[in-house]
Amino acid sequence: MSKEFQLGGQALVEGVMMRSPRYVGAAVRCPDGHIETRLEPFQSVIRKYPFLNIVIVRGVVGLIEMMALGMKYLQWSGNIALAEDERKKREAKALSAQSGSTPAALGGETLAHDPEFHDPTLHDSKIIETKKGAPALPIWLFLITIVGSLGLGMLLFVALPNLVTHYTLRQATDNLIALNLFEGSVKMTIFVIYIWGIGLRPDIRRVFEYHGAEHKVVYAAENDLPLTPENARPFDTPHPRCGTGFALLTVVVSIFCFANLPWPEEHWIRILWRMMLMPLVAGLSYEIIKMTVNPVFGGFARFIMTPGMWLQRLTTKQPDDSQLEVSCVAMQTVIDAEHGHNVTAAPGLV
Repeated sequence: MSKEFQLGGQALVEGVMMRSPRYVGAAVRCPDGHIETRLEPFQSVIRKYPFLNIVIVRGVVGLIEMMALGMKYLQWSGNIALAEDERKKREAKALSAQSGSTPAALGGETLAHDPEFHDPTLHDSKIIETKKGAPALPIWLFLITIVGSLGLGMLLFVALPNLVTHYTLRQATDNLIALNLFEGSVKMTIFVIYIWGIGLRPDIRRVFEYHGAEHKVVYAAENDLPLTPENARPFDTPHPRCGTGFALLTVVVSIFCFANLPWPEEHWIRILWRMMLMPLVAGLSYEIIKMTVNPVFGGFARFIMTPGMWLQRLTTKQPDDSQLEVSCVAMQTVIDAEHGHNVTAAPGLV
């Protein structure tokens, strides 16, 4: 008998993470061409502590949980790239000492003639166990990255829209609804420009390509197709339950949540109130996403998800077969862990 389970995922540095109810699996394309995998058991704290599974609270808890899990796997995938960089530096230094050449003179040509060097675009990949000895980013640097990212998000999407509104429209009206709606439109504009801007960076564009690969493979799994690049390629890159759509939904929900907030002259009070309401915004957004999975709300779901599908044209790009292969390996890893081919993938947030 088939067993349904939900699938979620996230793009990594040269890889993809996939999540099922009981496992988290990931695959990363290493610079030498092989695919490195990771698999570990996963149990949501909401399932472990049922009292957290209440409206609003479960959304906040789930979001924090997924952020922590995503950062953990981003660090892991980044460490693999870091380890390879260190290996190349040591290799170049050793070759330089032997030949009397400078490391700069070696370049890619010397490495390309190394018998242990493999072209990353080759598809004769192999799956290996996660290396225990890969150098990790210092924990302090990892924590600074998390705090800095959250701080930047609050600055760009909470503080800046409010200050822009205060120094523009606030000079013309005291209407709270008008002020908060204008603040929401500024926030939406900043959000879209930010996503468009970071997508111009080659490294981020590469992540967006793996994001597209993740969605295509989720589509293939949801349609019970064998997980191969050929079967995943025909699907589109936007997915109705993408985290990008969730992020956009939080912007919309925040407009309604902030609509009747007072507008004191003290900047810090206005911004603090908005920050304090962000857990409510996240929780409500989660509940709306949860409703859209229910077939009863099919028309409503399409209406809610359509703007997010449009926005995903910025956050997903067409992947190549090598990237699709990595995503297939990640998906197959968790499906095999969930008892293999006798399961059917049910919709989940991807």
